[in-house]
Amino acid sequence: MKTEMQVLERLKATMVSQLNSYIETQGNIAPESIDASNIEIDFPDPDSMRKNSMLYIQPDNESLEALSMSSDIATMNASVFILCKGARSSALIHKVFGYYSALYRMLRSNQTLSGYIEGLMVTDMDYFPQVSASRTMTAIEVHLQMQWSKEF
Repeated sequence: MKTEMQVLERLKATMVSQLNSYIETQGNIAPESIDASNIEIDFPDPDSMRKNSMLYIQPDNESLEALSMSSDIATMNASVFILCKGARSSALIHKVFGYYSALYRMLRSNQTLSGYIEGLMVTDMDYFPQVSASRTMTAIEVHLQMQWSKEF
């Protein structure tokens, strides 16, 4: 049976291994490459960001529907927070939207996380021009819905 943490870890691993190939320059600003130290399964804490660009995966909620006597379909809603700091506001806007575009294209091209889940879709996003009353940090919250079969 796939657990929720296993699905979240697979999402993180997929982001680590594939996101960089989708990153493009936005308005003459090239977002930095992403590695495992830029992505955490955690609630975003702007005060303890280790790098100028971080992505945080946060599970929001889950619903279960019976498929059979021995399996359910799990539908998990999760958010990916993209936080960027350490530059002028105009540069941060380009960086955060560069990461969002890369994440969106990566997830649309790999909606099953390489066959690990039944499906994944980006449902919407919210842009935050300032975070924690700081004009040198900006963020996007991307909402995802993931489905998989839970065999037991």
